[in-house]
Amino acid sequence: MKFIHVFFVLLALFVMAALANLYYSNHELLNAQLILTDTYRAKVWWVVLGVFALGFLLNLVWTAVIEIYRAIQGLNSSAANRLGMRLSERVREARDLMSHGLHREARPLLEGILEQRADHGEAQLLLAECLMKAGENLAAVRGLEKLTKQLPDWDEVRYALAEALQASRDSESAANVLKKLAADEPKRSLRALRRLRAFHMESHRWAEALETHRKLVGQFPAEVGLPEKAQGVALLYQLGVQRAEEDQFKEASQSFQQVIKDDPAFVPAYLALGRAMILQDQEQQGVEIWLEGFRATAEGTFLQEIEDYFIQLGKPEEGLAVLERVAATTQHATTAKFFLGKMLYRLEILDRALEQFQEVRSQVVYSPILYFFMAKIHARRGRNEAALNEYRQLLRNLGILKQRFECGVCGHRSTDFQDRCESCGSWNASHFLFKENDLPEAPSRPESGGWGAFA
Repeated sequence: MKFIHVFFVLLALFVMAALANLYYSNHELLNAQLILTDTYRAKVWWVVLGVFALGFLLNLVWTAVIEIYRAIQGLNSSAANRLGMRLSERVREARDLMSHGLHREARPLLEGILEQRADHGEAQLLLAECLMKAGENLAAVRGLEKLTKQLPDWDEVRYALAEALQASRDSESAANVLKKLAADEPKRSLRALRRLRAFHMESHRWAEALETHRKLVGQFPAEVGLPEKAQGVALLYQLGVQRAEEDQFKEASQSFQQVIKDDPAFVPAYLALGRAMILQDQEQQGVEIWLEGFRATAEGTFLQEIEDYFIQLGKPEEGLAVLERVAATTQHATTAKFFLGKMLYRLEILDRALEQFQEVRSQVVYSPILYFFMAKIHARRGRNEAALNEYRQLLRNLGILKQRFECGVCGHRSTDFQDRCESCGSWNASHFLFKENDLPEAPSRPESGGWGAFA
């Protein structure tokens, strides 16, 4: 026999001995009659034993009730866990379908989940995305508004609500949702401010977009890189364009001037500022701004703008004088002489145009249009051999005599056959670009596999 068994036996004997001693020591008291009522009497030890039995019975009943309650709770919890697992599996299936673009197939799964558990937040969010893909934007908005009230601290729902409002052409409400989101969580508002800026840009609300951009850069200077910061210049430019379209030329000019100050190489700002000045009857200042832009950037578009402006104005000789002055004084003489020659060609001053083109020719490596103009001038003067030589040079520049192969999957072109497309990674998709008359077009080869084939 083990020691523990011996210990309990001895303990039981000790308790029995103690009870026997207690009984014999109080024998007379325990056998005394206890008056319960006028007609009922009982010995004291019976009463003590009854009270003990009643307490034991009550304790036993209470314990049984608690255990039954716990068992029911356990069953309910187990059933809820099983249901939760089934619903989670269906949500995963719906997500997989949606990731492959099968939103229509995912929708019944999500609706079935919500029939079993109407407050399933993830299913409601995914269903809203399916509704938006189906073009049911208002239904998505209603569902997301309900979910926002149900889960006010879930930011993802508020972002989705903003997207749905934007898709339903309610840009004002979409912006308000994002503004509130940014205000509620200032330290985590980077994403909200970026979305808000994008919404304003899509709605062509350039003043609001610029304000949001400045707030974004001010609050998150470390997170916003240089390319993103540079968007501020573009937004300011678009604001200037908007003001110019509203005939607010003075305000537009101020915007363009600030853009040029922030980015001296921003070509559109010079062009727009010159036009704004001309529309304010300040022709000389407008032309000088275009020339300043050319000096700063060497972009020929400014000279083209000057040429078009003076020809449309009916004063080609003034435009010609400006281009001659520029060609004689600028550091970017090659470009200036080309545009001078082009304007001379346009005005039928062919010999002088040819002189300018010949000066330019020795300075350029690639310029098909230069050879085209020279060939046309030689042809007009009856110098056919010289014209043919220029056309040959034109063809060499264009490279159109080289063989061309095209990928049947992505359309990428190359001069050599490729076993695998360097653009999309597809094998056996290279075709020689050659079509025969009176024959049906050859079907493109199926994609033999790129990186996505094994995903």
